[in-house]
Amino acid sequence: MVAWRARIGLIKPTHRGKSFAYWYNNAPEGVEIVPTFIGFRSEKRESFLEGFKKAEEIAIQLKEVGCDIIAVSGTPPFLLKGLDFERQWAADLSAKIGLPVVTPMEPHALALQALGARTVAVATYYGQELNQAIVNYFSRFGFESELMPGLSVTGESTGLYTTSLRALDEVSHTDVYRHCRKALQNMRPVDAVYINGGGWDAAPAIEFIERDLKIKVVWALAAEMWFTYHVLKIQNPVLRGGMLLSGNYAPAL
Repeated sequence: MVAWRARIGLIKPTHRGKSFAYWYNNAPEGVEIVPTFIGFRSEKRESFLEGFKKAEEIAIQLKEVGCDIIAVSGTPPFLLKGLDFERQWAADLSAKIGLPVVTPMEPHALALQALGARTVAVATYYGQELNQAIVNYFSRFGFESELMPGLSVTGESTGLYTTSLRALDEVSHTDVYRHCRKALQNMRPVDAVYINGGGWDAAPAIEFIERDLKIKVVWALAAEMWFTYHVLKIQNPVLRGGMLLSGNYAPAL
């Protein structure tokens, strides 16, 4: 039996294999990942806000194929709506399908809390509106945020992003590392680096940032995966996955 420990229904925002691969490659024995995609193709506000209904429809289908939990990725829609909406949306969907639902933003804050962070450097490929939304969101948890400039590959912004969805496909972990390192040199000391977004290949950079710069890192996808396994009560330490995924940290559930 493939999913003798758990079957995780994963709802991804864009058609990207690499973000699904992160979950798949780090799944422990007895856990199956069932991937689905909302299919955002635009960095515009209207596109993101239309995604909630699609996510609800997909969640029902994942329930029907035997998933034990629903994990939703993609922070922009929830940043635009805020923490209270996120919590209510998850609670309503969970009640509707009878499964726990993990949304994409609150696990990030819980991960930073678990690591003992109070001041956070924020790395994204977003413009001012979404970056400020992160600052406002984290303030609800008592964090002070220092914003890095949104990564720009082409020098042109598109919609709410400083780098387009298509251009993000070419952003490597070395780009993420250099972006964070350069920005940290020009800001006050912080307790942790928070890397938002599954569009860039941030995972391999985490270990190098933590090792070289002596600072804890929370990456969006890592935090969502970390929290999902804790909800499932399954131990899943990830070798070279950074401090958060070492197995030494748990959320205050």
